[in-house]
Amino acid sequence: MPPTFDGVGEFGEPIATRELVSEDHGGSVVVALGAPRPDPDRDGIWLCPWRIDGIGETWATGNPGRGTDSWQALTSAITIAMAALEGSGHPVQPA
Repeated sequence: MPPTFDGVGEFGEPIATRELVSEDHGGSVVVALGAPRPDPDRDGIWLCPWRIDGIGETWATGNPGRGTDSWQALTSAITIAMAALEGSGHPVQPA
């Protein structure tokens, strides 16, 4: 079952993925983005969930990308997910 996100609901099918290679174990690391959706608790705010698979447990976050529209939420999620990956201590390279 996919991870759930606080206030966002189910991750659902990814709308975009990026496959990387772990420098630690040579395996696949996948960064996935869920579909942006309106924040159920705040008018005019959009959320975009993300997750990282392949560096141990699936990393999921209660801190999705946020923005005033779906585009801004999506680009925010990309930035947050890549920063989380860089700060994870698990170096990766493009696949």
